[in-house]
Amino acid sequence: MKKLIPTIVFAMLTAASSVAIAAEQTIKLSVPDMTCVSCPYMVKQAISAVDGIKAVEATMEDRSATVTYDDSVTSIEAIQQATANIGYPSSLYEAKSGS
Repeated sequence: MKKLIPTIVFAMLTAASSVAIAAEQTIKLSVPDMTCVSCPYMVKQAISAVDGIKAVEATMEDRSATVTYDDSVTSIEAIQQATANIGYPSSLYEAKSGS
């Protein structure tokens, strides 16, 4: 049992540190094919349907979407795939860590 305790402690610390690495991320996507007033709404709905999304703001003014998400649940690629699936390919504009 005494030999098992250090192994258990190490496993617990490793698991806790992997959770600490996951973070809320904010990205801005360029969505150049948004050309009508309903486009931002459709982009926002598609991105919001992705698991791990915390917030989405899509704007027609600069044809972009700002997305806050949990990077332990989803990825930039999954978010971009969501916009592409509805006919609005997107590309990464900028990224900021944390919130």
